[in-house]
Amino acid sequence: MRCDACGAEASLQWRPGSEGVVGTVAGVLERRPVLVCPSDHVRAAPGGSDAAVTAVEAQLPHARGRWRRRDACGSCDAALDLPVRRTRRSITVGHAGLAVHTLHLDVPMTRCGDCGTDQLPTRSRSDLHGVVAAAYRPDEPADTP
Repeated sequence: MRCDACGAEASLQWRPGSEGVVGTVAGVLERRPVLVCPSDHVRAAPGGSDAAVTAVEAQLPHARGRWRRRDACGSCDAALDLPVRRTRRSITVGHAGLAVHTLHLDVPMTRCGDCGTDQLPTRSRSDLHGVVAAAYRPDEPADTP
């Protein structure tokens, strides 16, 4: 890959993880993939954030929103009326160009009284996507040797 700023060849490096909070969701990325060029320009590794969103959607059940009514269970369509509670979920993220890594999430979940499925309320979905985007953003300069 080439650096967007200077055109030099950039290499994939793993940096210390990041953590952040957006609304009702907190997240910790154990290690963060970034591209670094010899001039210390740092940018997010392509595909990391998209792979994480795909993994979150596949591994974390989501409630379904209903217009003018409470959320419904994504599995059985029953009304979700049990209280929301905080829980920690670890999401395994894999991408063709990156090593497998883990994103730990502290999310609100509600349990379906009919089928017992824990799921993310619809009001927290945009917060979840915000935490994923923030976790993969390269906000630090490269280490200089």
